Formats: sequence, C-alpha cells, structure tokens
Amino acid sequence: MKVKRPILLLPSIGVILAGLILIMTPITSIFIYMTVGTIPGMIMILLFTVAGAWEISLSRTIAGTQVGEWPGLTRALAVLLILRAVSIYYTEDLAYTLNLVALALELLALALVFVYRPAFMPSEEEVAASLRRLSSGGLKTAAQCPKCSTVVEADWTLCPDCGTRLPKFCAKCGTEIQEGELACCSCGMTVEVPASLLQTVDTLRMTAEQEAAPETRSARYARLGDGLLKIGKLDEAIEAFKTAIHYTQFDRKRTNFMVKMAVVMANKGRLDEADQLLDSAMALDPQDVAGAAKLKEEMRKEPVCPA
Repeated sequence: MKVKRPILLLPSIGVILAGLILIMTPITSIFIYMTVGTIPGMIMILLFTVAGAWEISLSRTIAGTQVGEWPGLTRALAVLLILRAVSIYYTEDLAYTLNLVALALELLALALVFVYRPAFMPSEEEVAASLRRLSSGGLKTAAQCPKCSTVVEADWTLCPDCGTRLPKFCAKCGTEIQEGELACCSCGMTVEVPASLLQTVDTLRMTAEQEAAPETRSARYARLGDGLLKIGKLDEAIEAFKTAIHYTQFDRKRTNFMVKMAVVMANKGRLDEADQLLDSAMALDPQDVAGAAKLKEEMRKEPVCPA
C-alpha cells in the first residue's frame, strides 16, 4: 500500500483502534455492566462485530488515499459515529472512557478526510487521460475476416490467420478508417490501439523472451507474431515468425510460419519475397499442409495493395 500523505497514517491507525473498541463494547455491556439483555445483546454483538471490522477496513482506504473513495468514506464514518453514540450510552467506567477516546479518533479521522479531500480525487493527468480515452479509439469492425471468414475481434488490425487487413469504421459517424489514419477524416475522432491489446502483446513479448525449451519458445514467438499482426506491427510480426522458425525442429511448423510470413509480406507489397518464401515452404513440405500453393495461386489472381 502506497501512502501518499503520511499525516493520514494517524487517522488510519485511529480507526483500527476505534474498530476494536466497537467490537468489544457489546461484550462488556452484556457480561460486565449488564446494561443490555441477552437477546438484544446478541444482536448488538453481531452488528458491532460487522461494523467494527468495517471500520478497521477503512484504515487502508484512508492511508492509501484511494481515488474516488471520499464520498463512501465520509458516509461510513458518519454511520460509525452514530453507532459510537449508542456504545457510549450502554457502557460505563473504563468502557465508557474508551468509547469517548474512540469517538475522538473518529472525529479526527472525519476532519482530516475533509481537509485532505483533494488527495482522494484523481490528478489532473488522470482526468486528462480519461478524457482522451473517451474521445478516442471508437472503432467498429466486422465479426469475420472478409477473406477467410475467420472470427475476429473488434480490436484487431489484421486477421492472424490470413493476414488480411480488417475494415475499420468510426463508431461515431460510421466512416471507414483507412490504414495509417490517426483520426476519422469525417468527425475527427482519434484512433488508438486499445491499451489492453498493447498490454497483451507486451506480455507475449516478455513471455517469449524467457528461457525455455526450444519448441516452447517457438510456440511463444508464434503467439507473439499473431499478437503483433492484430495491432498492425507487420515488420515485427515477420521477425517473430522468423524466430519461431529458428527454434522449432519440425518442418511442418516451419512451413506454417513461413506461410504466415508470406501473407504479411504480400500485404506490405513485398510480393517477390512472399513468392520465394512460399516456394521454400513447398520444398520443405511437398504435401503442403500449410497451404503455400493455394496462397501462391491467390496472389497471382488478385493484386495485393501495399500496407
């Protein structure tokens, strides 16, 4: 837990002590001072135990100045002050004194929470980032790849199976977003790759770089290549598939990766390189399980626009 305001450690410790006193209050009222009957006392024990545990849990919220928790925190302290008044009414002697101390600690906590209210609010940078997220990234896409009919997700840039660019449309006005555009040409909405997808690719990259058996690393780099395809980083995807080929000893896995590389190269307009790669794939696996010949035939039929 990161403490942003050291002075708030005082009320956070105070509510822990106050919570413990609150839990002990009904026990002393029933068995020592006998100011409460057995049945009402059992109800008080249950209620005050829950409330005391709740109060103790507030210490983390106060010490950590958790953003957005200020309204709930003040309401919680107000409810606990009411329960404290009940505790004071039903206690005597030492228990009475302890509850007065607890009351003072809770009032101190409430006062400091009010004084340091801005600490529980998001910073200007966080607000600005939230506004940018609200005004960017609004894209819609088809549920299937237009070429191979593979089911795709809305955040993907390229189909990981065939490498075809997935059409994107502005969620605000419906205008198609062309490749490389950073904003909708019609309404101006900013286009960004979702942070969650970027984080996934970063995780795949870190996992792929970890030491492991060769075939495991090959599979990891292949998954990284697929992830890079989804966010449109074609050159990095090619390098990832090259690394996957390096780590595997199975020719059919190599040809599968080579076909994926050829698709990416074709999408970038590197048709000669793609053609040579497909020839190499067919030489490695004459049965052509990866479909290199079919892809080569399709490349001859229809021109592929450069990325």
